[in-house]
Amino acid sequence: MTSAAKDDVGRVMMEEGREGIFSEPVRGKLLTWQHLNYEVGSGDKTFKVLKDNFGSLQPGKVTALMGPSGAGKSSLLNVLAGRIAPSSTARITGEIKLDGDIIDPVENRTKVAYVMQDDALLPTTTPREALTFSAALRMRKEISIEERDARVNQLLVSLGIDDCADTLIGGLLFTGISGGQRKRTSVGVDLVTNPSTIFLDEPTSGLDAYSAHALVELLKKISKTGATIGCTIHQPSSEVFDLFDQVVLLRGGRVVYQGGVQEMNAFFAAGGAPLPMNYNPADHVMFVMQQKDESEMEKAGLFMPAPEKPIGRPAMSISDGSSGRLLRKGSAIMHFLTECKWLGMREMKNTYRNTSALQVRFGVTFFLNLLIGLIFFRAGDQNDVFADNLNNHFGAITLVSIMVMFGSALPVATEFPFQRPVFLREYSSSTYSATAYFLSRLPFELAIALCQVTLALLLAYFLVDFRGNFAFFLLAFWMLNVAAASVAIILGCALTDVKSVTEYLPPLFVPQLLFSGFFIRIEDIPVWLRWAQWLCSLKHALNIIVLTEFSEECDDAERPQCITLRENNDVERDLLGVYIACLLALIIIFRTIALFVLVDKSKTVY
Repeated sequence: MTSAAKDDVGRVMMEEGREGIFSEPVRGKLLTWQHLNYEVGSGDKTFKVLKDNFGSLQPGKVTALMGPSGAGKSSLLNVLAGRIAPSSTARITGEIKLDGDIIDPVENRTKVAYVMQDDALLPTTTPREALTFSAALRMRKEISIEERDARVNQLLVSLGIDDCADTLIGGLLFTGISGGQRKRTSVGVDLVTNPSTIFLDEPTSGLDAYSAHALVELLKKISKTGATIGCTIHQPSSEVFDLFDQVVLLRGGRVVYQGGVQEMNAFFAAGGAPLPMNYNPADHVMFVMQQKDESEMEKAGLFMPAPEKPIGRPAMSISDGSSGRLLRKGSAIMHFLTECKWLGMREMKNTYRNTSALQVRFGVTFFLNLLIGLIFFRAGDQNDVFADNLNNHFGAITLVSIMVMFGSALPVATEFPFQRPVFLREYSSSTYSATAYFLSRLPFELAIALCQVTLALLLAYFLVDFRGNFAFFLLAFWMLNVAAASVAIILGCALTDVKSVTEYLPPLFVPQLLFSGFFIRIEDIPVWLRWAQWLCSLKHALNIIVLTEFSEECDDAERPQCITLRENNDVERDLLGVYIACLLALIIIFRTIALFVLVDKSKTVY
């Protein structure tokens, strides 16, 4: 940013004060729902999460969704926010209106802000970077860079995180900002676009009393601009509860009460459960709902009756139709290249700031290949008795290839589950497309793989005394490393936790070893299974290396072991280009499969 732009930002902040962007008026809309039902499961094993639900979120007001555990408050919030797409195992029916117009919440989800319960933030970014990233990809295109940065700075001040704006957020591997600051950063990521409708899932969870009060007070301030705000909350303090304008109480998926906070006490008093003196109203209603069973509450009139169905347009039936197929369209919000640019810049920062992961990855590569080089020292010396040395020579090549293959698989596979919550939050908000996210990582993966392979090869090539063309070695190992990472990415995209990835990854590479030609000759494998060798990247890489290592140094007439080695591995001299093409094809195929898996696993909107 230029110095003039920085002066503009500072001047705007001085003028706006700590009210920041929350003094800007927005046009919130009335959100209403009637006869809303949500059922999960299939066949005889179904469960109704929401039963004939009704209620409203009004503009300019903060509405609390409350209820005991399992009451359906988070499910209601997610349905209204369009975070649950109907499917064969998730059936949603009912009527949802926005300012009187029937809407499909899944289609409408890009127009609302949704703050998840868990703070899904990239540990290696700062609050300023997180807000700037969201603003750059989600705000209207015509806004200037100066206006965008001014908005980000104003929001940092309004959220009270301007003092830690340039501190890394942190996570499991290293400490960063505090829990309260993380929560406010998470809120800010979705508020930077100044949305008119805001949903928050348990925004005060994990916060102390002061931080919780400050956060809800901030929501109250935002609502005064005209925004429509709804959030789930679990047993707030009396001070926090007094900040809410409306409340929707749920019990067993049914509405107990919906309306003003002040009128709630009169409703419960009429049902024989008056509020005791000096008692927190939120604690009281929660105690009543948990103490009485549904039949007792029914008799006492503690289930508010559903309003009559209004006369007008027919109710929307959210079924297993088009809304279940609604996915993020690649360039609907931001140009594809812009998405790749911002994702690429973030990935670059994530790569060089995550030094511990790089140190482990390169440290293990250095140690293992140094060990192989020392154990197989000068095994490639062709002046030795060739017949005795050939097995050691090929064994060294195979072991280095295996180390190269596994060198990237585990780090890459485990990185996806770590970043999954961040990706799902941003993807479901249409911040970017899955393709842009996927492709933006590729240049950095290729660069790291090249550096890792070069380190491994420099050690092994000269210690073992390989004689083949160094460039062909580097190409084969690099493509093998990338191909193995591509397979690992499929697993990382398919599974949701690191533990499962580490359990399934080793067995996934067993076929690579079996068809490599090292443990069993290809011709000894049953004919009906030999075709699988063409799907094994390790086999193609070894074929390339065998050709480049032994074709020039070996004279077939004097050293027939060369012929035996090539025959055992089913290596043809004229197929070098085919082996390289096969490796490239496998990389493209595996990466494409991984992209489809990533998109498929994202259909359940976060």
